[in-house]
Amino acid sequence: MPCATFGLFETMFGGISGEVLWKPVNSPLALGVEANYVIQRDYDQRFSFLDYKTFTGHASLSSELGNNYLLRLDAGRYLAGDYGGTFSLDRHFNNGWLVGAFFTLTDVSAEDFGEGSFDKGFHFRMPPGRILGKPSRRGYGLTIRPTQRDGGQKAGVPGRLYGSIRDAHQASLNNQRARFWE
Repeated sequence: MPCATFGLFETMFGGISGEVLWKPVNSPLALGVEANYVIQRDYDQRFSFLDYKTFTGHASLSSELGNNYLLRLDAGRYLAGDYGGTFSLDRHFNNGWLVGAFFTLTDVSAEDFGEGSFDKGFHFRMPPGRILGKPSRRGYGLTIRPTQRDGGQKAGVPGRLYGSIRDAHQASLNNQRARFWE
């Protein structure tokens, strides 16, 4: 399943992105490849850009571990031009909440990166529909990082394929089967 994105990805980068995902419906594993050509946005947050341009790309392995745990391993090139890998573990709750943690180790030195010498953090997502009583697939989330630098960080391209198809996976369909008959 291929996907392409073009535009302003996040507060600091815009560009063009492509992604390919292989995910059999009844398998817990998924393999993906993404490639991004990004340009740093100007600090005024309008449609102007700075001179920094780079190519990033990652190969990903995702695995549903059971009990709604998702393990993801990414390896590739990050925004600062460094190479390495990211380990992420998320828990998806049946009420729509997501809680997870991640860390990234790359070839960037501790002197260049600073505190901790690697990227790490927590993220969560909450479904406002459950609180407001209006069912929705939308969610609002936050990623908390102690250090905000480009070392070990991927381009924040919205709408990644694995998250988009996760609800259609065989395990998710089996978990929702009882709701169909209610």
